[in-house]
Amino acid sequence: MNRAVEPSQFDLADLSVEALAVREKKIPWTWIIGISAVALFLGAWEIACRLGLVDPLFVSPPSAVLIEAYREFFTDATIYPHLYVSFVEAVAGFGLAALVGIPLGLLMGRYRSLRAILEPFVMAMYSTPRVALLPLLVLWIGIGLTAKVTLVFLGAVFPIIVNAQAGVESADPALVEAAVSFRATERQIFTKIMLPASLPFLIAGLRLSVGITLIMVVVAEMYASMAGVGYFIMRGGATYDTPKVFLGILILTLSGVVCADLLRRLERKIAPWRAPDRAR
Repeated sequence: MNRAVEPSQFDLADLSVEALAVREKKIPWTWIIGISAVALFLGAWEIACRLGLVDPLFVSPPSAVLIEAYREFFTDATIYPHLYVSFVEAVAGFGLAALVGIPLGLLMGRYRSLRAILEPFVMAMYSTPRVALLPLLVLWIGIGLTAKVTLVFLGAVFPIIVNAQAGVESADPALVEAAVSFRATERQIFTKIMLPASLPFLIAGLRLSVGITLIMVVVAEMYASMAGVGYFIMRGGATYDTPKVFLGILILTLSGVVCADLLRRLERKIAPWRAPDRAR
C-alpha cells in the first residue's frame, strides 16, 4: 500500500507564509484605508476653507497649495535650487552619520571597555539639543555647507549609535556561549550572531535619524542660509505667502514618508523574520 507523505512542519510554515503573502498582495486593504483617510481629511480641509470656517491668510486650502506647486515646479521653476541644496545637506549629513554611527554603535555594544569610555559622551550629546550648537558651529566653521552638514550629522548620528548598541546587546547570550564553546572566532560571532540580532535596531535607528535629519536641515537653513527648503518656508512666512509655506512643509513631509517607507522595505529584505506587516 502506498502511504501518504505528510508535509513537515517546515513545509507547512513555508506554505502558510506564501499563502499569507499572496493574500496580502491580492487584498491591499491597508492602502485603501490609508488613501481614503487622507482623501477625507483633504476634502474636509478644502470645504472648511471654502466655507470660510478658517482664515485663508493662515490656512490655505489644498487646491491653493497644488496651484502653488504647479507654479513653482513647472511655470517659474524657482524651487529646484532650494531642493538641490537641501538634498545635498541631508544626504551628506545622514550618510556620514550612518558611516560613523553604525560601526561605532556595534563596537560599543560588543566591547565593554569601549562602551565605558564613550557612553558618557554619547549620552551627553544625545540628551543635548543639537540645535543649540548651531551658533557655535557658525562661529567655528562659518556660514556654509560645512556647518549645515555638521549640524545634520550631529543630529542624526546619536540615535544610530544608541540603537546599534542596543541591537548588539539584545543578542541571545546562550547563542554567544554556544558559539564560544564550539571555538567560533570573534569575527564569526560578530557576523553570525551579533549583526543579525542588531539589524532591526539599526533600521529603527536609521528611521529615527531620517526625521531628525529633516529637522536639522530646516533649522540650519532658517538660521544660516540663503537657499534650501527651510529658507523657502521662512521666506514664504515672512511675506504671508501661506501656500508657499504649506508647499515647503508638504515637500518635507513627503520626503520623510518616502525615506521611512524605503527603510521599511529594506528591513523586510534583510530581516524578513521580523514580519512587520503580519500584525492584524
